[in-house]
Amino acid sequence: MQAGINSSDDHPLKKVLIIAYYWPPAGGPGVQRWLKFTKYLPSEGWKPTLLVPDGAAYPVLDPSLEEEVGHGTEVLRVPIFEPYEAALSLVQRKGAERLGSGNKKSGPIDTLVRWTRGNLLLPDPRVLWRKPASKAAIHCIQKAEQNGKGFDVVITTGPPHSVHLIGLDIQRSTGLPWVADFRDPWREMDYLEDFLPTHRTRRRHLKMEGEVVKNCDVALMTSKGIRTSFSVHSEAKDKLELIPNGWDEADIKRPHSEGQETTAQTQTHWNLGHFGSVFPIRNAPGLWKAIARWNAEDRIPIHLHFYGVVNPEVATDLEAHLPGQWTNHGYVSHKAAVAAMAEMNGLLILQNRSKSGRYAIPGKAFEYLALGKPIAVVTPTPSDLTELVKEWGFPSIGYDNADEAFGLLETLMTHPGTTHEIKTAYTRKALTSRLAHCLNHLIEERR
Repeated sequence: MQAGINSSDDHPLKKVLIIAYYWPPAGGPGVQRWLKFTKYLPSEGWKPTLLVPDGAAYPVLDPSLEEEVGHGTEVLRVPIFEPYEAALSLVQRKGAERLGSGNKKSGPIDTLVRWTRGNLLLPDPRVLWRKPASKAAIHCIQKAEQNGKGFDVVITTGPPHSVHLIGLDIQRSTGLPWVADFRDPWREMDYLEDFLPTHRTRRRHLKMEGEVVKNCDVALMTSKGIRTSFSVHSEAKDKLELIPNGWDEADIKRPHSEGQETTAQTQTHWNLGHFGSVFPIRNAPGLWKAIARWNAEDRIPIHLHFYGVVNPEVATDLEAHLPGQWTNHGYVSHKAAVAAMAEMNGLLILQNRSKSGRYAIPGKAFEYLALGKPIAVVTPTPSDLTELVKEWGFPSIGYDNADEAFGLLETLMTHPGTTHEIKTAYTRKALTSRLAHCLNHLIEERR
């Protein structure tokens, strides 16, 4: 039991069952939101139980995140079957060349695999986990009720959005209050286009999305744009709640030398770091040209650092404009990533050049904010990210205009940073308090 939690019989913790696909040892951004919520929910009067897959084919692993799972948090693991991952091996797409990342594609097998994924496995390949996970969740709920310690709320989080269909099964079987959390859009997610959806498939996505919104009690969104996307459903009225991602004080306060290699600031270079995958849909040739021009002048040269997957197509473009002026460090653990962020002079966000890229706000943006570094943002305009970083005092640019990008570099060098008040509004503790308030209000309304 974590310190500060009142576990007396007079004040028992309320119980929430959370169904998630991404959970440690999974790495990457998809795991962070609910790992942090579950970390702080007990201090808000809620005891979380997780139902997650056993044997999932996660694209990246970060076993260090298992240290953040509270000792009192029950985690139920249900076996998952993922034949789609086996099919991916037929077209030899791994790492930087994973399907759905804006890569160039060719070949009949490639097309067949993509079409099958996009039109037969709906809403996504993890839908095969729906039946066993729903059965296990309903059994868990019934068993808890028999023991006199029933659950108060069920939460599902996606993507993968097939997890919300599990929530639909649970709601129809048990009638428990249900919160559906959307970390990204559903029918408007950019990578769906890579899977050759037919008109019938598009209609099915819209129908499934509508069924979830109609039947859930609350739909959580991470940005205003995602909320707008779901507002097309008449049933969404008064259900949509915005709780963004944030940053964890425990991560930022960690020592920056935990045995992990980091990139030290030097007087000879101004280090600009990007954290996360860089696919063709995020390529920014205007920025590469601007940095090349900057480094050709009598200034402190900028060196680019990439932590995560860099697609070969983007790497070729980088090398053409910035030979010897960028370093690919590859994927590192979340601990090592935050430590490396702290060693940078400035931090870079490359957003997807797509419609859903206008809606999404990457979780790393809040860690960048917490560290107080100058932030360079390349994003579609207008976008939720543009609006947010403008509130923080940072400019954003497009992908191709080198002159605009050069002006951004000049701004970065003299930026004073953001205020303490802006930073603290996005702590994981503060956001979990907002979540707990939402859950409390939900069960009070039900009563």
